[in-house]
Amino acid sequence: MRKNLFKTIMPAIAIVFAVAAAFATQAKTESSSALVDAYIPMGPGQPCENTGLKCETIQTEFICTVNDQQAFGLRNPSDDTSCSVDLYYPEQ
Repeated sequence: MRKNLFKTIMPAIAIVFAVAAAFATQAKTESSSALVDAYIPMGPGQPCENTGLKCETIQTEFICTVNDQQAFGLRNPSDDTSCSVDLYYPEQ
């Protein structure tokens, strides 16, 4: 009787544990965005111009712009010609 009960309950416990573990280890992608400097591209091979504006990388409804020109984040922080990351205004 105990073996039958054990064989019946163990799969259910394993499923409950697996579901709980899946929710517990869910990555926090939505709140992990930090504000980054926004840059305007000046042309191929030219350094990008820092606008002094801060935007975020998580997609929102509004694209980060400066004077009606789209601003970008640096793909590689050590290369100021790599401004190609889409940026967005933080949701208020």
